[in-house]
Amino acid sequence: MITKGMQRQFHRDGFLVVPNALGQKDVGILRREADNLINYLISSDINIMTDYGGIIEPITCGYIDPPMSQMFIMSKKSYSHVRHQVTEGGDTVIDILFEIVPEMASTFLPQESEDEPICLFNEQYIVKTPDSASTSSFEWHQDAQYMDTGAQGKFPVVSCWIALDNVNLANGTLLVEPFPRPKDARTGGHVDPPALFQDRDVYLQYHRNLASHYVNPPANKMTAIMKAQNRPPLLPPPAPTAMSVAMDSLPTNPKEWVCESQAPVLVEVPAGSIVFLSGWVRHCSLGNSSSKFRRAFMPQYSAGKVVTETGGLVSLAVPCNEHDHEREKGDDQYREDEDLLDDDFGRAEELDFGEDIEMDD
Repeated sequence: MITKGMQRQFHRDGFLVVPNALGQKDVGILRREADNLINYLISSDINIMTDYGGIIEPITCGYIDPPMSQMFIMSKKSYSHVRHQVTEGGDTVIDILFEIVPEMASTFLPQESEDEPICLFNEQYIVKTPDSASTSSFEWHQDAQYMDTGAQGKFPVVSCWIALDNVNLANGTLLVEPFPRPKDARTGGHVDPPALFQDRDVYLQYHRNLASHYVNPPANKMTAIMKAQNRPPLLPPPAPTAMSVAMDSLPTNPKEWVCESQAPVLVEVPAGSIVFLSGWVRHCSLGNSSSKFRRAFMPQYSAGKVVTETGGLVSLAVPCNEHDHEREKGDDQYREDEDLLDDDFGRAEELDFGEDIEMDD
């Protein structure tokens, strides 16, 4: 589904919109779970906007009893066991969380390795209640700013914002400001990135360097909306040719880059569409002035387990392909490792966790 042109577009702009990326069945599963959590919070006299800021984390929102141990945040098997307690009626989000979405998200991250697997880093529903325009908008931000400062420059994270309702200007959709586009100082031609970054550090440096050329966003979102409505659609960059300007033509010092700002993009897409966001792309969201809920689901994936400078986990660190990696060792070793995990389950005091991560939009 994800082409090399789409990969290049993601790295060029810092985000990519994939319409109708999820099928109706999977959208239905996420909608039902979101509604169960919403109804639970409302019945508990919790104001979703003022008390929770519109952010509902399935495991920690109170819908299920807190897990006795934090070990589940590092194991796909254990995380799946806890996560199954949230869904009802035979539904399961496990395939969505660990197969369908990360298969797409992984194409926008550095190449996976055994030492740096693609991990589920965070997941949350983002709900905007009806007629909440004054309280449900989110200001311009970059998702990386919510991470531990020591981890920001070491671990790429991709946010996968999944629309569970048709989203538009009225019900609180996203405004995304694409990365500024670098130019070759000699020729004036745009410099387009490759489809895949093999090296994690090069990936991070490129995204961070582009983001460093953002200028202050419009103080009035209506100005940004007007710019978005008058801009042409974003198109994938052309395939590289012998005449293409290579990344290595850019100065070593990113402060010397010559970059051209791009107008914001207003995301208006049907339910099931996914907006893939670099941790460094700037975006905001509008308030919900409609008479219905606006629901979105946003899992995030990292290249490797994100840790602080002291080695503590920043958030979730659940390898998406954990079972596949383990089975490569052989069935006997796989069973031995599973038993060891079960024996160790509950010894959370040995782990050092960073602060909880809460995004928005």
